[in-house]
Amino acid sequence: MKDGKCSKYFPKQFQPETIVDQDGFSVYRRRDNGHTVLKNGIQVDNRNVVPYNAKLLTKYQAHINMEWCNQSTSIKYLFKYINKGYDRITAAIVPNDDGTSNQPQNIDEIKQYIDCRYVSPSEASWRIFSFP
Repeated sequence: MKDGKCSKYFPKQFQPETIVDQDGFSVYRRRDNGHTVLKNGIQVDNRNVVPYNAKLLTKYQAHINMEWCNQSTSIKYLFKYINKGYDRITAAIVPNDDGTSNQPQNIDEIKQYIDCRYVSPSEASWRIFSFP
């Protein structure tokens, strides 16, 4: 709740059929059949029902909000981490000098720095299953 109103715009309006609005969001059918339920002293009807999938609800015994979306920004959001470039690190290999050696050591600083790449679990699975 923000400023006394629901931040998710509930209760929704009654809708005779499911449509896709001009912004690409689905507006689900909400029947005005007169059925109401009294919940904590508040009358609720179909305008207050959150979209759900009955099979997923019973399988996982949890509420999963299921809504269809038709926006390219949604796809970008979902696959942002799969499509981004590799995470890179620079690791330095440093010899353990305990002070017992009196000999000067030749140090090759270029060979000591290795350019490494971090592979996330999702990227590793992608490559293991040989997806393009």
